[in-house]
Amino acid sequence: MTGDGSGPSAVATAWLERIRTEVGRVVDPHDDGVITTDDHGDDAVSTVRFATTDEVPEVHGAFSRFSARLGEVVADGDTLHVGLGDLMAGPPGRAVEQARTVAARAGRHLPADGCRVGIPAECEPVAAALIDGLRSGCTTPGRTRLLVDGRYAEAARTGRRQADTARLAATLTSAPPNVLTPKACAGIAEDIAQRAGLDCEIFGPDEVSRRGFGGLAAIGAGSAHGPHLVRLTYRPERAEACIALVGKGITFDSGGLSLKPPGAMQTMRMDMAGAAAILAVMAGLAVQGCSATVHAILPFAENLPGAGAARPGDIVTAWNGIQIQLLDTDFEGRVVLADGLALASSLRPDLVVDLATLTNAAVVALGPEVAAVIGRDQGAVDVFLAAAAEAGEPMWQLPWAERYLDQVRTSFGVRNHPLADTGRALTAALFLGEFVPADLPWVHCDLAGPAWRGTASEEGGTGFATRTLLTLLRDQG
Repeated sequence: MTGDGSGPSAVATAWLERIRTEVGRVVDPHDDGVITTDDHGDDAVSTVRFATTDEVPEVHGAFSRFSARLGEVVADGDTLHVGLGDLMAGPPGRAVEQARTVAARAGRHLPADGCRVGIPAECEPVAAALIDGLRSGCTTPGRTRLLVDGRYAEAARTGRRQADTARLAATLTSAPPNVLTPKACAGIAEDIAQRAGLDCEIFGPDEVSRRGFGGLAAIGAGSAHGPHLVRLTYRPERAEACIALVGKGITFDSGGLSLKPPGAMQTMRMDMAGAAAILAVMAGLAVQGCSATVHAILPFAENLPGAGAARPGDIVTAWNGIQIQLLDTDFEGRVVLADGLALASSLRPDLVVDLATLTNAAVVALGPEVAAVIGRDQGAVDVFLAAAAEAGEPMWQLPWAERYLDQVRTSFGVRNHPLADTGRALTAALFLGEFVPADLPWVHCDLAGPAWRGTASEEGGTGFATRTLLTLLRDQG
């Protein structure tokens, strides 16, 4: 707000306009961002040429011989040579990730005009990742055109879609928490729904409580910016499957009354990265041509220690009637997801997937670049991990460890803290599983590590998991 409370601040206006621009690129990509030479000729003024060690071009004007090693970038006049090494000899999933990463570095050097892209024939399997990386790394995505050979047309469209979807999710994740409040997130979701032809239902703070979403209501009660629950639905003309996506949308996490240390709060605007990824994916489903019905359930809340905040020891009732004891208000993500998963499960979809920046334990186990995947239905987990591998997003399965269920269950329901310091990524998944019927295929993805990169003062959102969801929904539909 402005100083007199009369309207949005300049910061908020700029961020919301930027988000709207990114939404437009995903919802309506019919500009000249990525085109084929077959359709438009070849009027590029510069060239990006990828090369592997199998065929190293002669490069003039460099201080040392261009060897095409992975990540090597050398300029030669109006041509930028980019080395891919022997990445095609490695595992396919790793090759996709490396191709995108290397191309993103090169993308920072692209001019704001036409640029021809040269892709070796042997790199056709990673062509989409190369286009994705170039566009992701480009600082002027609205003005820089990438011209590709017509045989790569479909890969180019896929790469562009992946880059723009991830950029939207990253922008949402990085936005300041005083701009992206729960109500603002609901407003963005409504805008996306109108522009993308989605059904949209939004419950504000009063309706959240009245309709029985007790977990979400409790976690959001300490903030002047009350909780909102968003439900988006994409309906194709002829649905071949039904998928439900549930995303953790904590727009800022102070820990509530179980207050975090100051340093641990600094990046906590990223605690809605799961919901951001799902919002971004929903925006582009019609363009992708998804033939599955897709429901998105997004609980948004700000976890603050205000006057109405939940207390350790409080017991609340989730939407499906299960009672939750709140022993630690900093274990809030699973509590809002409980309501979201219960609602999603009531739709009886073919698959439920939740995305959440849920536990530091997942980061301790797998480091900052690998997401944890847990599920009790191995078939569903295999499908999800296959999509992640194809998308080049590193994920690793952790066990469904029912031996620890006694850390989650109580005589009257469940508790949100396991009363143990170890295995917390596992017990978090077990808690969530109490809100999904055992016969329903469900996958939990904890992306606490890879959802953010860099310091707290940077725009560190990565858009992680958007590419996996795009791949999953393409295959399911």
